[in-house]
This record gives sequence, C-alpha cells and structure tokens, in this order.
Amino acid sequence: MINALPSSLNSLVEKIDAAIKSWPVHVSLEHAIRWVLQFEAEDYGLAVRILEHIDVLGISEVRAALEIAHTKLLRKISEKGTPLKGDNTLFAAIGSSAKSGSLIAYHYRVTADIAEDNFVSSDEEDILNLTKIDNIVLVDDVIGSGRTIAKEVKRVGEEVYSLSRSRNIFVLTVAGYSDGIKHVLDETGATVVTALEYNTNDTVANLDGVFYSGMPVSERNVALEKIKRYCRNISTSSLGYTDLGGLLVFDHNTPNTTLPIIWSSSKGWQPLFPRAGKIIGAAKILKSAADERAKSAEAKPSQKNPNIRQTAEVTLFVEGKVDEIFVDYLSKRQNLSARLGVGNINSVALGGLYQSPRLLELLRDSRKYAIFVLDNDKHAVRAAVRLSNLEGVQVMHLNPTFMGLLDIAKIYSQRDRFPGLPDQIGETNNEIWLHEVEMATLKRGPVYANSDRIAQIIDEFIDLEKYENFSSQLKVHVDKIFEEIEPLGKKSK
Repeated sequence: MINALPSSLNSLVEKIDAAIKSWPVHVSLEHAIRWVLQFEAEDYGLAVRILEHIDVLGISEVRAALEIAHTKLLRKISEKGTPLKGDNTLFAAIGSSAKSGSLIAYHYRVTADIAEDNFVSSDEEDILNLTKIDNIVLVDDVIGSGRTIAKEVKRVGEEVYSLSRSRNIFVLTVAGYSDGIKHVLDETGATVVTALEYNTNDTVANLDGVFYSGMPVSERNVALEKIKRYCRNISTSSLGYTDLGGLLVFDHNTPNTTLPIIWSSSKGWQPLFPRAGKIIGAAKILKSAADERAKSAEAKPSQKNPNIRQTAEVTLFVEGKVDEIFVDYLSKRQNLSARLGVGNINSVALGGLYQSPRLLELLRDSRKYAIFVLDNDKHAVRAAVRLSNLEGVQVMHLNPTFMGLLDIAKIYSQRDRFPGLPDQIGETNNEIWLHEVEMATLKRGPVYANSDRIAQIIDEFIDLEKYENFSSQLKVHVDKIFEEIEPLGKKSK
C-alpha cells in the first residue's frame, strides 16, 4: 500500500511512522496512513501535525499517574482529619455506567494495593454499607469539561451530605484539564485529585498552544477552521464536547473532549482511536445512602440525653473550597469544637450544591446537625430565603466573607509577598475590595492545588479577635440547634 501512495503523502510517511512509534500503544503504520488519507490532499500535513501532537497514555503511564494521584489523595484525606485506614474509605467508578471509570478503578486498585473490599462492585448494590465510611473516592480517567463528572458528583453529594454523619467526597483522576477541574470544584465542592493537569495550551483551540508551535501566526486560524470543518462533518461539535479541542487519548478509551476526527466512527469515518461504548459501572452509593437515611429517620430522638451535644458532630456547610480550608484550620488549630461545646466540627464545601433543591429536600427529612455558613452577598442572601423555609435549618452570614477573619493590615505590611493587592486598604465590608485581596493572597493559583499554602497564610494572618467574634456568633446558632436536642428538620412538637 505504501508504494502506491501519492507523492504528497509519501513524503510524510517517515513523520507518520516516527509519530506512532513514540506512542506507548501499538498502531500499525497502515492504519495511521488510512486515517490520514481521509483528509484532503492539501491537508495531509495538518493531519500529520495532529498525529505528532496526540498525547497517548498506555497502561504503564496510567498506573504511574495513579501512583502519583494516590500519594496526593492520602495527603488530602489526612488534611480532612480522616486518614485512610482499614475500611473507612470507599472507592467507586464515577457514574452508573462508565467503562472508563471501571477500568481506571481496577488499575487504581492494583497500583495502590487497595483491598478489593474497599471498591464498590456491580453486584453489591443491595449489600453496600456506608456505616463505617468516612471518605468516598470517585474514580475516573479524565476531567475534560468537568460537566459530566460534576453532574455525577452532585448526585452523590446531595445524598451523602444530607446523612446524619457527613462524609468527605474526593474525585480522583489520571488526568484533567484545569478549567474542567475548576468547574467540578465550583459546582460540587468536592476535593479533586489529578496526576496530570492539562490546560488550554494543550489543545488545538488555543492558537498560542503547543500544537501551533513553528506555524506562522497568519496560518493558525486557517488550520483551526479546517480542523473544525472536518470535525463538524462527522460530529455535532466542532472540537469535541464543549469544543475543548483536546488531543488526549488513553489506550482503553478516548475522551469525548478530544477531537472527534481522532475517535468518531460516524458517517463512515475511520477513527484513529475508536471511542469505546459503555458498560455497567461500579458506583452504587446512592441506594446505600437512601437506606441509611431511612434507618436514621426511624431512630428515636435522644431528647433526654444530657451528653448529646458533647458527642455530636456539627456540619458547617460552606460555599467554596477556601471556606472549607478556613473551617478545617479553625477546627484543628483554634479548637473550634471545644469553643462551641460540641464533639466535632465537620466542614463541607458545597459549591453550587448549596442551591440544590434536592439537597434541601433531603435535609428536610434528615437527622443532621448542620449550619449553612454563607457569604453576606446578594446571591447568598437570596439562597438563605429558601433555606429559611426549611424547619430547623440554621443559617449564619459572614461579615462579609471568611477573608474578613484575617488581619488585612498585617497582609498589607508584607505586600511585596502579594503582588496584585489593591493599592489602598479598604473596609472589610466592601465585597469588591475584599474579593480582590482574596484573589491576590489566597487564590493566586488553583485552590485545589494550593491548600497547604492557603492554610499557612490563614495561620500566619488570622486575627484572633475576629475569630472570637466569629465563634461567638456561630455558637448562638449551635445553641439553637440543641435547644430541643433535635437535629435539623426534626424538631420536637
């Protein structure tokens, strides 16, 4: 076949061969050439450029990445105060039907040497017991746009966060795109752990990205439009799901955020790496959460137990990950539990979930001690109106955010450390100014990758007088919860 190639392609065979030989999985030269031949002759060079920039991860690369992700996970779990031990952590593939998640979960179990009993399997739907579980780790191969994963994590979060005892939710992936990771974080509040982080620079959508290196600027947009045209001919999207324009491929499957011309078999197109279909997955957590909630609802309230407060776990539902880091710090370093007179304080970042009607519906019937601690902006105030209609719910507004607990003057005295600070010190009730200060100090990089640095800044600049005021206000809400010694949503008549 190679001898019969047109000269316009024959001159590119060496490049094609070099590209596919660099991949950790075997693809025949004939298969790669057949794929290139589907392009117009004038675009053979563009097709070869795509081949040269595809990032292929084989089994060995996946397992090496999972080792890194597992190390990160152990640290994140310890930061939440529930280190992985025995059978306190449950692992499950994301979604009810995800072949990629199931396969990655298998590789992860083998790589990290995790007991098989700690993974949810497809035949355990009726026997899964969350009683001993502190941490739930949802596993998948990649976070692309983050939309699909966020939707699945939300479903789990709504069920799990409404249980009488809170659990921590983590998302662990081999790879992820930074915008998608941020979307999952913002929408769900879950802690995201990924080994290989990509960004728009690694996609064809970014005209300044690596893909266009060495190409004249005047030709880049023309090349992008050609790629879009080929993709639209065989797909409903121009550059893959959400038009991300990814070039990432796994040997077991190809993400739908990768260019469709790489994986699609629609309209007779011969894919380079076919995208696999779906099979029944492993995540069976939702039903178990419902069973636990039902059992909790049947339990009789312990109204006459004088020690209930001293042993109770109180959950502070907060909006974002920085807020969660604040509460975790206050619990560990400032002894917030003792200050409030409760057994334990648990923080849960809800992200967009704090506006979830489903979560509120489940909380209405739960036996949970919980307080929503929200910013004092117009969005949170509107959300609080809905919360106020839920019997037993406690809502506390900050003044105006957790950032206000820090010594801002002290931060400004060291402004060389924080480029981007507003020129002048403003009032802490000025939301816009305080947000700019937060962006220059705590949010200089992705929050999910900088929790240690954020906690260190909080420790260095915490204003203890402001903390005392905060804890005093919070204690008022805790006192209200235990006035009748009844959890949220189950007040005695």
